Amino acid sequence: MNSIRSQSRLTNVIVLLFLLLGVTNVADCALPSTLKVCSRNETKINQCIIDAVEHIRTNLAKGDFGPDFNVPKLEPLFIEQVKMQNGKDLQAVVNKVNVSGCSAFKIERMQSKPMNLSFDLVVSIPKLNFTGKYTLKMKLLLLNLQGKGDINGTLTNVRLSARIRGYTETIDGKNYVRFHRLGIRLKVDDGRFQLDNLFNGDPVLGKVGNQVINENSRIFLDELLPGLEKNLSKLFTAIANNLLKNATIDEMFPEKVAD
Repeated sequence: MNSIRSQSRLTNVIVLLFLLLGVTNVADCALPSTLKVCSRNETKINQCIIDAVEHIRTNLAKGDFGPDFNVPKLEPLFIEQVKMQNGKDLQAVVNKVNVSGCSAFKIERMQSKPMNLSFDLVVSIPKLNFTGKYTLKMKLLLLNLQGKGDINGTLTNVRLSARIRGYTETIDGKNYVRFHRLGIRLKVDDGRFQLDNLFNGDPVLGKVGNQVINENSRIFLDELLPGLEKNLSKLFTAIANNLLKNATIDEMFPEKVAD
């Protein structure tokens, strides 16, 4: 479950990250040459940024922006580990998570103020499939769930809202772009999960446990969501700042773009 959320989270943050990257100056060799530029004076700046992201959809899926850029690929998206804890009612760890479907994102809405480094967007993903290794102790209704083994599942109609705020750092007279912690909120319409080896592999209890989880998937998702949002926000803020560490605000949003 944790993995799934992180996928959504992850997708959204990468999308958000490249929304920003998508408007950088391609003339600067420190930035990927595949990125399209949007002028700060563009009358339809929001659509320009969305179009720039669409232009690099294949690059995002493959994680291919050239040898100078270490960007995780979206297909499949790999997450080393996600930890979740909510008192005694929830203790879970998901390792070695692979998520597919992230690159099918769609930017539903965006509002930007480029020179203020202010971006708000809503992204949707139709479906995410994931696999991983889990350890779980969770109290769900009257059932104490516990187990350790393989996990797989599907999340449908994932919706991510992202709030990005940045600032500039002056170094040698140049204003370099930096970002505060990204604010992320996730919504998922439905989730279906299969946890192998629940109750130490007892086939009867394992079947009951998975049935309870899926019949109460909303409760399960809501328990995991806050921690996933927090962890993903921290991770992708670091990625965004790393990828844009050599970009100035004038390079990201030039006054004029050559035809």
